[in-house]
Amino acid sequence: MIAIIGCKNNENIGGINPTQGVWELVRQAQSPGYFHGLCFADQNNGWAVGDSGKILHTNDGGKSWYVQESQTPISLRCLCFANSKIGWIGGASNSIGKTTDGGETWTWQHPSGETRRIFMAVSFVNEYTGWIVENYGGILHTEDGGITWTPQTSGTIYGITSVQFLDTKEGWATATNRVVLHTTDGGNNWSTKILDTLNYGNRVVVTYSNIFFCSRSRGWIATIALSNDIMEPLASVVCTSDTGRTWIVHGSPATFVISSIKFVNENTGWAAAGSGILHTTDGGDNWTYEPGIANNIFIDIWFVNSSDGWALSFIGSIYRYQAL
Repeated sequence: MIAIIGCKNNENIGGINPTQGVWELVRQAQSPGYFHGLCFADQNNGWAVGDSGKILHTNDGGKSWYVQESQTPISLRCLCFANSKIGWIGGASNSIGKTTDGGETWTWQHPSGETRRIFMAVSFVNEYTGWIVENYGGILHTEDGGITWTPQTSGTIYGITSVQFLDTKEGWATATNRVVLHTTDGGNNWSTKILDTLNYGNRVVVTYSNIFFCSRSRGWIATIALSNDIMEPLASVVCTSDTGRTWIVHGSPATFVISSIKFVNENTGWAAAGSGILHTTDGGDNWTYEPGIANNIFIDIWFVNSSDGWALSFIGSIYRYQAL
């Protein structure tokens, strides 16, 4: 999901620049199957979701993981937890799941609309108010914790890939074909900007995969790109420092995909990429690979503060970051 950007990451979770830290493998991929989303409610409680209804849970900060029963065989794509008990999952086949007991049990619903839609990302600002987006360009909104969902008009026909709300009024979303969406009234009205004029160099950006704002003015977008020059780094990071009025492009050493991006303050951030984990200490102007964990396809990344983070690979390996 999405990376998912709801829950704790709606806030500016930074405060100080972290010192050097280390990434440690805390779960080795154990069986065939792909994973898509990661979310932590606090430093101890986290979940990862994937194909065939897979849900993994940790209650000790990622030291150990165990399987939770989802009661569904579908592909689970995105998740968000408001706290250690209440959370939501979006998936294929027009499915939304909710738990009120930390994932021990789930209830599933299928809102009216396109039955083939896949929910790609979800963002809640508290245990009642949230949004979920899907691959047909739709946005659904709830104010009762997901008991009922109301469609909102997004203004785009493209698949929406990520969503982040900063509070009950202001939110951002990204879509394929370089589309950025913004609302300041809780999603009743969305403005749409297509960033076709940005200079990506030799790259051809095909998708904006994930958006993250650490404050109202400062945000970043992860991209998926193609190139005719195999010697060139491909994926870029698109960023703004003026609440989305203008955007600039920064290159990266990544291959064609950056799937998730998180910042703990305006300078320090990490990104899950197709060949490792990227790190920046200058606001995204420059990126380097974190050492020792290359050749993994990372799909999502999550930080609860400047010292504790986790990264999920496509095949289900999970790494934990701790500042030294």
